[in-house]
Amino acid sequence: MAGGKSARMKENKLLIKIAGKRIIDHTISVISSLFPVYVVGKENLNHYIDNRSFIVDLYSVSAPLVGLYSAIRTVDAEAVFLISGDMPFAKADLILFLESQLSKDIDAVVPFYERPQTTFAFYKKSCLETILKAIEDAQLSLKGILMTLKVKYIYEEKMRPFDQNLISFFNINTRKQLEIGKKIILNSPAVNSCIKNLNPKLY
Repeated sequence: MAGGKSARMKENKLLIKIAGKRIIDHTISVISSLFPVYVVGKENLNHYIDNRSFIVDLYSVSAPLVGLYSAIRTVDAEAVFLISGDMPFAKADLILFLESQLSKDIDAVVPFYERPQTTFAFYKKSCLETILKAIEDAQLSLKGILMTLKVKYIYEEKMRPFDQNLISFFNINTRKQLEIGKKIILNSPAVNSCIKNLNPKLY
């Protein structure tokens, strides 16, 4: 998902480079090793992301819920994995574990780390009616729809075997988080301390 105003960064944060690679490219490289990648946003982003399939939001209002609806409506798959474009440290093993928790009697698999991680989660086509009603009612919170869906929450103790420090949930919204992101890339000894000290407002 490529959206948001990057207001705190004063520039398009997805295009900022860490270790010579743009933030969104770090994210895409992990996801593309697992599934076909679709970049969802308010406009076609071909001018800065090459060789990707784009899904333009089906509603003009800007919200992750609209991006999710647009993806589920467009992609020919029973479920989609929604991830924010500013989460460059996603772990493939964790994503595959979450996928393994999908079943016919649930609508979504959502990690719970400090709070529901709604932009690092699997959603099935069975969510469509609930999402559409929320959009039509101008109730645009991803967390809000969870109350009316059949959700399987995956808690911290189940996830750490696949991502010890749970850095998959680290996203970059501020300059301070950008600097921590650079330390993570460099495998700095200070990384664990930085992550611990920032929680729960890490993301």
